[in-house]
Amino acid sequence: MKLLFVLLGAACTIWATAANAQQPDTVQVLVHYKFSYVRDTTNRVKPYTENMVLLIGKHAGVYKSYEEHRSASECYQFPNEKKQVRKENVLFSEFLLTDVLPVVNWRITRDTASFGGLHCQKAMGHFRGRDYTAWFCPDLPFALGPWRLNGLPGVILEAYDAKKEVCFSFDSIEKATVFSIIKLPANSVPTTEKEFTKLQETFRKDPDAYIRMVTAQGDGSGRQMHMDIKPGPQPVINNPIELPEKK
Repeated sequence: MKLLFVLLGAACTIWATAANAQQPDTVQVLVHYKFSYVRDTTNRVKPYTENMVLLIGKHAGVYKSYEEHRSASECYQFPNEKKQVRKENVLFSEFLLTDVLPVVNWRITRDTASFGGLHCQKAMGHFRGRDYTAWFCPDLPFALGPWRLNGLPGVILEAYDAKKEVCFSFDSIEKATVFSIIKLPANSVPTTEKEFTKLQETFRKDPDAYIRMVTAQGDGSGRQMHMDIKPGPQPVINNPIELPEKK
């Protein structure tokens, strides 16, 4: 319990202007993906699936779930600043983790294909322990893609690793018809990868203590929150998306 307060206290000390420093960007295009991930290699016939969307602005993009009740993680990409920001949740708390935008050494080939009527070109690259094939659209000149994949001269409309264990399959594309902006959430707490990992580990080891701490803080109105929420069984993940590099 004491460790939880120490960790959250450390995170709050760097709660400053990080979320507000980034200028909002208007969404221009939305790309929808069918995400499929074999996270349990003993049960390959039932991969994890989720509908995802990439919101594209002139200077930024955000990749997130299209199903609000599913994953709460969001990945923001700022190519001009070579910066990436992830929003992650630990139960009731939101955290922002800022890092350098990952660099993928892509090899662009002459192979072409069409996705949703859009002409695409093939590229291949190695990233975080996996060999990826990506199909990007030069007619959409934004160096963005799903998840952390980026850096091609066009939006990545489809990507998958060599074993087809991690797949971002193109579903559809549309112009933004409703005004919406890409902006880092102002109420999230900036933290480091190291501190966030500690929070996750602490929550897994003692979720009851974490829940008691958060509910005791109340809802900001002076009233104490009463919640009877227990974390469900954790999924089996023996095949991380990011694999260690072979030596």
